[in-house]
Amino acid sequence: MNVYDETTATVRALAARAGTAENVLFCEQRPLTSLEARFAGVDQLASQLRDIEDDAIRALKRLVDAEEGYETALQSVQEAGADATGWLRAVMLARSLETLP
Repeated sequence: MNVYDETTATVRALAARAGTAENVLFCEQRPLTSLEARFAGVDQLASQLRDIEDDAIRALKRLVDAEEGYETALQSVQEAGADATGWLRAVMLARSLETLP
């Protein structure tokens, strides 16, 4: 299995794990992000989700670091399936929002 296929499989598995975390709450059609869970006051779930999100972001970073580039990483997210894509897009947006003052 190459880095691209490994990343796609990892992102798919982590999205599924985020959706099956104990006491998970759902926002529209996807699991909550850690930021949303923290905002809702569910800190234990937020911590669990944060760890899962970190693993997904690390998987994408490995793909980029393997000189595959950002476009390839984004394509991997798309190929992971609609559930994974929606969840990871929300995660990346939430993480971006966290960086703003």
